[in-house]
Amino acid sequence: MIGATKKWIFLKISGAMLIPLMLWFVINLISIYDKDYADVVFYFTNPTSKFLFSIFIINALIINMLNKNLDVGFVK
Repeated sequence: MIGATKKWIFLKISGAMLIPLMLWFVINLISIYDKDYADVVFYFTNPTSKFLFSIFIINALIINMLNKNLDVGFVK
């Protein structure tokens, strides 16, 4: 399999993973929007929220790096 094909497949899988994580983040951001500082800190110190938020950020950064480095072989 060509390297560009592997990147393309990884981008599609990562993008599919990013959609539910983004929905989770937006819903939780709306829920903590008007909360006090202590509630926001509690939200980000919750182990489940920490894990999902970390996966969300890491996944978004990986997609960003792969999109910048995506080499389209047929365009010269």
